[in-house]
Amino acid sequence: MDFIKYLMMLFASLLFIAGCGSGESEEPAEESAETTEEAEDNAAEETAEDDAAEEESAETESESETDTETDAEGDASEDATEETNDSESEDSAETESEDTESDSEMDSGTESDTDSETGTETESDSSMEDDSSDNAASDDAEGDTAAGTSEQRNIDFAPIDETVTGADGTEMTTKFELNSGIGETLSSASESDASIEEVMMPKEDVTTYYAETFMVINLYAAGNTETPADNDMAGLTAEIDEREEMEVFSGQFDPATSTVVPYAYANSESLFVNEGGMWNDYTGQAPADQIYYGSYSNLYDAFMESSEVINVSEDDDNYYLHNIGTETVLHDTFGTLFNVEFTNADTSQQKNGVVGVVDKESQELVHIAYMSSAPGITEGEMLHIEIASGLGNYGEYDESGITVPEGIYE
Repeated sequence: MDFIKYLMMLFASLLFIAGCGSGESEEPAEESAETTEEAEDNAAEETAEDDAAEEESAETESESETDTETDAEGDASEDATEETNDSESEDSAETESEDTESDSEMDSGTESDTDSETGTETESDSSMEDDSSDNAASDDAEGDTAAGTSEQRNIDFAPIDETVTGADGTEMTTKFELNSGIGETLSSASESDASIEEVMMPKEDVTTYYAETFMVINLYAAGNTETPADNDMAGLTAEIDEREEMEVFSGQFDPATSTVVPYAYANSESLFVNEGGMWNDYTGQAPADQIYYGSYSNLYDAFMESSEVINVSEDDDNYYLHNIGTETVLHDTFGTLFNVEFTNADTSQQKNGVVGVVDKESQELVHIAYMSSAPGITEGEMLHIEIASGLGNYGEYDESGITVPEGIYE
């Protein structure tokens, strides 16, 4: 279903678009995408049909414009220069497809052919492993990205089925391999007397680090909670410097090739986006902190804002900051942080879960698992969004600085 593909494009490309999209960029993008398809159809018609058939083809193409408009808009958001802000997204949502496509909105999500929507607008944020030492990307992965080349990342997006239980007994199911083991680890941890302030490193003490976030959306049809009727995924990686003004060098995950390619660079004075292998200047159209929302400072603030409902557990190596349940504050903080939103779903039954893993010795936040699920408005349908975000290699770029793409200031 194209609506999920569109949502994931938003995840990967809307980090700066909300601030830098122009009000005139989307329409030309749609015309360009549609013109390409029409040209292909016309070429076929001209070789086999006479003038009368061409007139009939023109009518068919006119009808297909509506069917393909959502795809064109998805392509426009993926290009990361032609997607616009919320008002344009709402305009695009007025077009409905006749088959399996659906309405798409930047803020409110996109409606599937079963009348259910999920909306996500985030940047994109990171992979994590079961052990805290595995939450950062490998040295080879970082080196390849820093060199400005693509880097292979074999992420398993196949759904799993593991239970995560909250302090009050509320259960959720993690469906994402990158969050595998969280439930078992949390269940074996014991309640801690430590506060969040004592557990987490003050954000003022954070310097440089590596982070990445991966996200998967699953749509489950009635009667089948194991195999999604449709799903899609996206991800971003980032080298981040928070010492003074925010500075970010970001890579974008391409699910089609399982590679991470250079995506964006931003500091307090500049914003450059990699488009087709060229770094284009968008300076002044969005701040650096919109390039990667899942920064340590943002995550630290989210935990502090939701501290009244966050439980603290511990084992020998880590602290676990967690809540599994229906607390709306989780959605208001972490859901808003990652721009995860359901529409045309029964949000009265929405469940949200967050688990943060903090290294005891260093006080470094190394992993965030965020889960959100809700029944669709079609009976039996279920929507599930899950994020795995990892942070690591703290201090890695203190001396060298993060990657600055070659030639961007020339």
